[in-house]
Amino acid sequence: MSSPIGYVDTPGAEALIGTRLDATGWALDARGIDRVEMRLGTQKQLARYGLPRPDVAAVIPGYPDGSACGFAFDGDFAPLAATRHQIAIVAVSNTGAEKVLSVKSLLPHEALTRWRQLHAARVRSDASPFYILPALSGVGLGGAEGLADAYAPYHSPTLRTGMRVPILYLRTTLGAAHDWNFDPEWDVDRRWSGRRIAEDSLSVVIAHSIAHRLPVLFTLNGGVWADAACSVPGWDVNDHLEEDEMNCQWNERDQVMPEDYLGKLPGTPRTPEIGRSLTFNVYAARNRHYKKRNLQQAARIIAAFGRAHPDYLVGVSLDPDTYLNPFYEFGEHRQWYDYNPGAIRQFRHWLAANGPYEGKSSPGIPDLSRYRRKIPISLGEASHLAGKRFSSWAEVDPPRIFSFDEQPFWEDAWVREWEVFRRHLVQLHYDELSQWVAEAGIPAHKIYSAQGFLARIPPVQPFAVYIDSPVRNHDGGGMSIEGAIPSEGHLGAIVYGSGALNQVPMESGSENLFATFHRMDPNWAVVEFNTADFQIPDILPDYAMAYRALREMFNYGARFVSPMAWNGSNGTDAGQASYVSYTAWRNTPLEEAMRDFAVSHAFVPPGARLWGFGSPHHADSDEWIAGEGASLRAGNGYVDLIGTG
Repeated sequence: MSSPIGYVDTPGAEALIGTRLDATGWALDARGIDRVEMRLGTQKQLARYGLPRPDVAAVIPGYPDGSACGFAFDGDFAPLAATRHQIAIVAVSNTGAEKVLSVKSLLPHEALTRWRQLHAARVRSDASPFYILPALSGVGLGGAEGLADAYAPYHSPTLRTGMRVPILYLRTTLGAAHDWNFDPEWDVDRRWSGRRIAEDSLSVVIAHSIAHRLPVLFTLNGGVWADAACSVPGWDVNDHLEEDEMNCQWNERDQVMPEDYLGKLPGTPRTPEIGRSLTFNVYAARNRHYKKRNLQQAARIIAAFGRAHPDYLVGVSLDPDTYLNPFYEFGEHRQWYDYNPGAIRQFRHWLAANGPYEGKSSPGIPDLSRYRRKIPISLGEASHLAGKRFSSWAEVDPPRIFSFDEQPFWEDAWVREWEVFRRHLVQLHYDELSQWVAEAGIPAHKIYSAQGFLARIPPVQPFAVYIDSPVRNHDGGGMSIEGAIPSEGHLGAIVYGSGALNQVPMESGSENLFATFHRMDPNWAVVEFNTADFQIPDILPDYAMAYRALREMFNYGARFVSPMAWNGSNGTDAGQASYVSYTAWRNTPLEEAMRDFAVSHAFVPPGARLWGFGSPHHADSDEWIAGEGASLRAGNGYVDLIGTG
């Protein structure tokens, strides 16, 4: 039995404030339409059907009542409880077949003002709201179409929506002929082998933000993912620098692998070119020159935009996934980084607390005295730790064998020194990125890192909290929470799957991931997330997971969150081969949970905590536990406390 077809012309918006619905549209079926209903819970109200629609008949001929297939409805569903209500607009054929043409939300005024008095008493008028910033790309290509209005009914003084857009500051340049200076007017139609080199230009994104009054978080990306799509050294200075192996990270066998060596990886829909990446050591003068120059060129433009339109600049996040290349961790590809001669030279200075670590800076090399070890290591001590006899500092070499037998590498004292140094390199890189951006005029409170904290499958040990945390039984790529908090800015976290749900084992065993983030940086943010997991992408996250993720992020003080992704996969395509769950936002349970979250958190003061015990569509105890002699029973948006005595 075929289903009806049809369309809802008005309202165009998904949500309406109030209890009234005015709707128009059309519906057709090969056996004829019996009725069009508005369904809210157990309520059903009929639309007027049979209105003239010659425009539909001209395009879709051959249906009964084709020229009179229009419908209209105007009605009020009051009284309604102070929460979000969904109305399904359903066409029913003469044979009883049904088709949901659209689902709209009604938001009673009371639902959006529950916490108004608390807000008035607690919040300064200039306080920043909590932002939900779907990631997107291709702004000038229509990639942000519809976003500015999609969630407008859900806005309140304490919650706003906007967008997050990547700006590839080492890739969108004026090209080799102009020394790869950053180009804010980048032509997005410029291609290589048929593919766009980059999909966004800074000027177009800024213009769109202003024209549509859409707040924006810029991801200033000059890291490993920025040049992963294809190699274009004539335009991308990152690709150009990687042509010289001295600018790259080296593995423990003193090798630099080809860009395309790794092939397809989990979490990457295409084969990314991430086989090599730039070294972070301070002696890599050309890397540092181009990165600082281009980053500051982009940042100065963004800073000027922020001064002119302070309400539209949420901030900037910097170089997602800043690691010492961890993508070679598994199987036959296992390799360790970074053994670039400059990195080893810096390791020696770090151990001995000399060179730049005692304030002896030189042109292009920073003063690293603030990172100086409290207790330097002598050459003899280095020999003892390494189990070798070094006759000079020039012979000191980091560990290159990582055994899982006899003495596991994570218990080796020399490996520990090397691992702490690697974490220091990542920390130093984020510190410098933030300092360069701050020098360009962006306030520190709008600067965020973008470090990935991806949960690993046991028995892998949890990732490091501190620079000097114990060594792990896996390659952490130099990542630590402490090292991802930049000196001129705040922690920006990338979390997926169980990480987004705040269900990651921690080294302390007691404090959870988001509590650790908040303790170490109260102004942290989630710069990228999805409740789907790279490792198990075929498992589609549900509403309960989405509700938990948003609750945990807000209650542990995240300043904003950026879900993947506005123009990623669409939830309507779930189950199809092309569907990529960890890029899906629209028409997913995560988007639905966000709508309920926006209603329940309207006027909730920043920094407050709210346990909603679920929503109208989900029962959740929010991990509350009843005291002795009682029990809790969760309902949709409430809990019952039941005495057992």
